[in-house]
Amino acid sequence: MVCDNKEDEGNYTLKVMFSTERGIEPFLARSISGAGKVYPAPFSFKGRVLVEDISELSLLRLIYRNPLYHKAYIVMGNISISKERECLYDIYQRVLESHIFDILDFRLPFAVKTTRKGNHHFTSEDVSAYIGAAIIDGCRKRFGFRAPVDLKNPSIILSADVINDRFIWGVELIGYESMHKRRWHVFYHRAGIKTTLANAMLILGGYSPFSVLLDPMCGSGTIPIEAAHRCINLPAAYFRKEEFIFLKAGLFKDLWFDVVEEENRLIQWSKNCFIFASDRSSKSVQGALSNAKRALVSDKISFLNCDVKDLENSLLSKIDIIVTNPPYGIRMGGLNKAKESLISLFNAFEESCAKTLVIIHPNVPLVFEVLAKYSFVVDKKIEAYNGNLRVALLRLIKPF
Repeated sequence: MVCDNKEDEGNYTLKVMFSTERGIEPFLARSISGAGKVYPAPFSFKGRVLVEDISELSLLRLIYRNPLYHKAYIVMGNISISKERECLYDIYQRVLESHIFDILDFRLPFAVKTTRKGNHHFTSEDVSAYIGAAIIDGCRKRFGFRAPVDLKNPSIILSADVINDRFIWGVELIGYESMHKRRWHVFYHRAGIKTTLANAMLILGGYSPFSVLLDPMCGSGTIPIEAAHRCINLPAAYFRKEEFIFLKAGLFKDLWFDVVEEENRLIQWSKNCFIFASDRSSKSVQGALSNAKRALVSDKISFLNCDVKDLENSLLSKIDIIVTNPPYGIRMGGLNKAKESLISLFNAFEESCAKTLVIIHPNVPLVFEVLAKYSFVVDKKIEAYNGNLRVALLRLIKPF
């Protein structure tokens, strides 16, 4: 596939824009660094990673296996624009003159989705409308038919990003729904985190299939389940392999199923994992177990209905790494409750044999206030978002 980027004219390379949670772009970039030239947060667009010179095979492997991205689209164009409404005509012309009509069959219903960041004299809906008009007019001029539009159930989705003075657009590969939704959730915790963030935390903690991991505030089980999938080498898209919009658009079909078959052979179903998950709420533990069963890893995780304060030394002495999402916020009991939870968690960490603790928290000053009473320190802080909530991923280590 050829990029329609004026600045890269003559460069016949495949470019892909991945999206992820804001703040963990470096994790995603490192995880795909061998597939091509990687640019985290291109044009200062947080939550995006641009990959150039990537082959179709490498792309499909990433889509199936990588646990850190939300969506992805093949870049068809990348131009500078003004912030005035007049630039909408430039966008229209670029799409109209592109080779998108040689790649996709627009007898299939299509839709356009635009994300816009910055101050402009137009909306994201305006951008989508002009792209859609270019597709309709292009099909009418080239083929003599009107391309059908279906916003609810399209077979083709064109994605666009507008960030300040930059317009990037292309062919959506995933669909409307983000890949952080893995399809194994049957129980949701009211203060859960996205699977992509859970994977970033596991990487930050240095988790490997040989680690002994504890999540003592497991909620719906997102962290231990994602750890178990990493342990047995289960692709992140295993439960969504037939849902991708590119299949409906007729792209990569033969190659895709070869990739799926090849990657599935690498799953280690019989591998032993050393993962412990506990929660004081019996409802959460039962819900997490239900999720683990749906995720096909209930036999890889030991679940305990236990408050972190009551964890036995026999368990704590086995642990290498603790990764958890402690309660915080009004819905979880307010500031005092959040502080009590941190104290209990830090006590357990102090008593355990774990050298590393990774947490996610929106109130960093509170964490450091509680931490002042302990000998371990924060050696890594990553500012990120959990949806629209600003949080920090913090790695705490014990002194040698």
